[in-house]
Amino acid sequence: WVKGDKITVGPPFFNAVNGPLGLLLLALTGIGPLIAWRRASVANLQRQFTAPLIAGVVVFVALLALGMRDPYALVSYLLAGFVFGTIIQEFVKGVGARRRMYSEGFFAAFFRLIGRNRRRYGGYIVHFGVVVLFCAFAGLMFKKDITATLKTGESVKMTDAYGHDWVFTSQGISFFEQLNRRVTAVTFDVTRDGKRMGLLSSEKRQHVNSRGEPTFEPSTEVGILESPKQDVYLVFTGAVDRDTAAVHINFNPLVWWVWFGGIVMAFGGLIVMWPQAQKAEREGGYVAQIPMGRELEPVGAGA
Repeated sequence: WVKGDKITVGPPFFNAVNGPLGLLLLALTGIGPLIAWRRASVANLQRQFTAPLIAGVVVFVALLALGMRDPYALVSYLLAGFVFGTIIQEFVKGVGARRRMYSEGFFAAFFRLIGRNRRRYGGYIVHFGVVVLFCAFAGLMFKKDITATLKTGESVKMTDAYGHDWVFTSQGISFFEQLNRRVTAVTFDVTRDGKRMGLLSSEKRQHVNSRGEPTFEPSTEVGILESPKQDVYLVFTGAVDRDTAAVHINFNPLVWWVWFGGIVMAFGGLIVMWPQAQKAEREGGYVAQIPMGRELEPVGAGA
């Protein structure tokens, strides 16, 4: 802006800026519910923060002992443990209060607590979805990928973030036509730690019109092996010749949990926005309930 120069920023810039901001947002998600409005004191804050902080430290130490060393990931999971501890603590206190006051069972107290305090506890469910999202984003820091050019029968080996050994063996390239497109596909036989995981295929599709002329740029159909631990992507980047395929293989940990976290957030948002029935009020304030068979005694004018 000062010099009039045009610059372009890419993913490294956004990761450097948005990473700390995201962690700050995650921390505030856990801190906010613990600070009582106009009733904050040292004793109260100590009582409120103790259990969530312990939960965060336990998660941090456990992951450190398991060999995790990425600083952003460790801080993310520490804060995620802290926020999760906050949410659990708030639900435990609410359910415990209802059980003491109304002698309800655990599940009855849990669902009635949410039903009668939808904004508060629906918001906690949204917070839980945020925690799941941040845990998934932190897992993506450990993604791995490889690019290979293979002939039929050749293999490429790779180790994922969990230490599993994968082998991808090319089964060759196929060329065929469908109703409105020409397809070039490559298929791989996949094993993990020697156990067969099945066949994984990726395609290049060229759509054509009724005269057989290309209508759009070629598109790629990605082959995916999906699981809660990680997604494995096979991307066919092109055929070098009729027997040689260039592919890109990605290991993306915890992608499934990104979708799950979004669903949890949407569910919590519905609870918050769901209309709550208004209790009808009697005209003239409260009305005393008189047991049958009894009459009220006259009250003197001076009463």
